[in-house]
Amino acid sequence: MNKGFLGAAIMAVLAGVVLSQNGYCLPPCNPCTPQIDNHTVIEAVPGLRATVEIIADYGNCSVTYTGYEWQVSWGDGVRSMKNISHISPEQAQHTYQAPGTYTVTVGYCAVPHYCCESCTTLSKTIDVKN
Repeated sequence: MNKGFLGAAIMAVLAGVVLSQNGYCLPPCNPCTPQIDNHTVIEAVPGLRATVEIIADYGNCSVTYTGYEWQVSWGDGVRSMKNISHISPEQAQHTYQAPGTYTVTVGYCAVPHYCCESCTTLSKTIDVKN
């Protein structure tokens, strides 16, 4: 067993998950998948900024399910994440260093345990200006 695998295995066991020899998570990952509503907004706003207003729905997740993560990749190497218990609308803004064209990707994920997530994503290319 190599040291990298051993370190990952120890971290996973501490999180309540076991890794197999080939690095896969055990127990098997089979979470529900939330969906992103078509009313979600991704747009550039004046002043080298962008805004995201994400509206998620349960998809095939039970309304009693807890353990979600909201993600935004702003297209310039910066990423925002937030862990939340229940599905809810979320909003974030980002300021860019320079004008340009950026592809912003939002994701809403069910995360039942370490090393296991199921996400729905939505991307949009925006033109950021001063």
